[in-house]
Amino acid sequence: MSSKSNWPGHTPLPKGLAAPAKRALAHEGIETLEQLAEFGEVELSKLHGMGPVALAQLEDAMEESGISYGTH
Repeated sequence: MSSKSNWPGHTPLPKGLAAPAKRALAHEGIETLEQLAEFGEVELSKLHGMGPVALAQLEDAMEESGISYGTH
């Protein structure tokens, strides 16, 4: 089953993210990969709870969905 959404602009965040990463994203109002791309890689890496594993998971999900920072 693909994680891609049927609604353009509404690609869900990947499953399996650690709770601190989920909380950090929720605190910023980020619910989709497109919102994440707009938020930016540098800002994302500064969030409390965003570790290297979570960052890698998010980058993999974005790559799989054809989304990149600043160019979704």
